This record gives sequence, structure tokens and C-alpha cells, in this order.
Amino acid sequence: MKNDSAPGSDRREFLKQAAGTVIAAGIPARSYARIIGANDRIQIAQLGCGDRSMGHVHMVQLSAKQTPVETMAVCDIWRLAREARAKQVSEAFNNQPKMYKYSEEMLANKDVDAVMIATGDFQHAKLCAEVVQAGKDCYVEKPFANVLEEAKRTRAIVKASKQMVQMGSQHRSEPYQLAVRDLVRAGPPAEEITPATPA
Repeated sequence: MKNDSAPGSDRREFLKQAAGTVIAAGIPARSYARIIGANDRIQIAQLGCGDRSMGHVHMVQLSAKQTPVETMAVCDIWRLAREARAKQVSEAFNNQPKMYKYSEEMLANKDVDAVMIATGDFQHAKLCAEVVQAGKDCYVEKPFANVLEEAKRTRAIVKASKQMVQMGSQHRSEPYQLAVRDLVRAGPPAEEITPATPA
């Protein structure tokens, strides 16, 4: 792309030209509007509002310091958990999140870009598949599944999609964990190995 900027060209003119290029390329205006920083923030929903999701909201809050992201919805069949997480979100982001009892209703919301799953372990794979099939990115807690066939089915759905999916593995890659792993793999130091005494 050549630079045709004339003296006096400004950012507004550049954006008009860029928008024209996007439309000419066949990309719908709605997609252009979804570009991070254009007019929007990444809108995240919390699926499962127990204690683990408290950490999820906190992670999003920390990320919001550097990335345009916020939690905009919470979903849980238990009203008390749902309301508690909504209160945390309201305080963290200064907005009133949408509250859903059922995940199907939340996934139908076109404003939700991504979902963080913190439900019961046995639900993770099934819900991850539903999130991806709804066209949303997903962060899913470990364990991914309790049944191998569910894990394989959801993995196939994810691989066939364009969605980004990450399974949580908090603390598994921190330096102290890696150091312990390396120590275990290395075995005891040679000087500490004592030969067996003959019987």
C-alpha cells in the first residue's frame, strides 16, 4: 500500500480511506466496526458464577489496563451466585452486566465476543462445544473433560472452527513449577546415590 498522504492529511481522512478499502474488499462494515479499538471493546461473558469465576472477572479487570476488554454478562442457574458475580462486575467495570439463567440465552447475544467457563468439571467440554458453535471464543477451566469421548468430540468441533480456545492451566508454567519438574526428571544427584549393600 503506497503512502499518498498529502500535507494536511489527517487521521480522519486516513480512516475514511481505510473504511473505503475495507468495503471495496468485500468486508462488511459490521466486521470493520468490530476491530478492537475502532468503536468497541472485547465483550466477555462469565459462564458459571461460583468462586472460580471471581478470579476470571479479576483477570479480565487486570487485562483491561492494557487491552480494551470488559465483562459484560454473567450466567448461572443459581440466582445468588449470578447476583454476586454481577455485583463484582459492576464494581470492577462500572457497568451493569446482563444476567442470564441459561447459557443458551446468553450465547444468543450477538454482543458477546468470548466466554469464560467456570462451571462444574463435568460440564466443561460440553459447554465449550456450545460456545464455539455459537461463534464465540472460549476460555475453559481444567479439567477439560471427565470423559475421553467428550474431550475428543469437543476438540474436533474446536479444530473445525475459527474460534480461539484456551484451557486454563494456572501456575503450570511458572518458574517454580518448571524447576520442580526439572528436578524430578533429573533424579537425585549422583553423590546422593548410595550403592546397595550386599546381603
